[in-house]
Amino acid sequence: MSSSVKSENLFQKKSCVVVCGASRGLGECISITFAKKFLTGSVFILLSRDGKALENVKTSLQSECPDQLCITKVFDQGIMQQENFECLFDGIVQSNNISLADLEQVVMVHCAGTLGDITKYCKEMTDPKKVRENFDINVVGTILLNSAFLKAFKDVGSKVIINISSLAGIQPFKSWSLYCSGKAARDMFFRTLALEDPDILVLNYAPGPCATDMQKDCREQSADPETKQMFIDALNSGGLLSPQTSIDKLCEVLTSKFESGAHIDFYDEIKQ
Repeated sequence: MSSSVKSENLFQKKSCVVVCGASRGLGECISITFAKKFLTGSVFILLSRDGKALENVKTSLQSECPDQLCITKVFDQGIMQQENFECLFDGIVQSNNISLADLEQVVMVHCAGTLGDITKYCKEMTDPKKVRENFDINVVGTILLNSAFLKAFKDVGSKVIINISSLAGIQPFKSWSLYCSGKAARDMFFRTLALEDPDILVLNYAPGPCATDMQKDCREQSADPETKQMFIDALNSGGLLSPQTSIDKLCEVLTSKFESGAHIDFYDEIKQ
């Protein structure tokens, strides 16, 4: 792993910021919060399967940050067709007349993903289609999108990759085998990227238990009673974080000292 670095000027660079999974929850919060923080004149490319919700996020972003350019694109990283990824960014750059020479930095935020099937235990995972779809969306699609991003913006000097991770990537939860293994795979992929290319700043950020639609699914669908009760207790005790609280912490982490490729949780202390 590379040594600790500090990137205090990350938000002061004219950037192109890509957020995949931008239509709701943490992705929506990241898009709007980053738009407020990044240097005026930056470009925001928001990706999601839900075009209608994506346009609502764009409206909010442009209302609060009229000096930032916001581009939306309906995109499903679970569709395993090579052209789905290869032509994505070149098409966006060309159709919107984005000058790569004017950019100081590019940022990719991987926020898209699904819980997968949390209604079954490991021994009950017998449907190859469901298992494959889970890893296509959560792992394979993320890898392919990341490679397409790095290829399209290879000539931009500064690059930042943010993977929205989870405690489930380093700690198992009963009946969550697909989600946990997918998050673990993503973490290791991005740790490897950081080791291979020290010029790319990589962060695996676990946002903590946030009050999102996904949390509701955790409480209602988890097969394991202990796992289900853990999320019910978090809700009843007021232990859930607002997305804004978690993303504010992410912004603090990004201007702190951390090892590229590190897994940093909301509850971890950060080094200034």
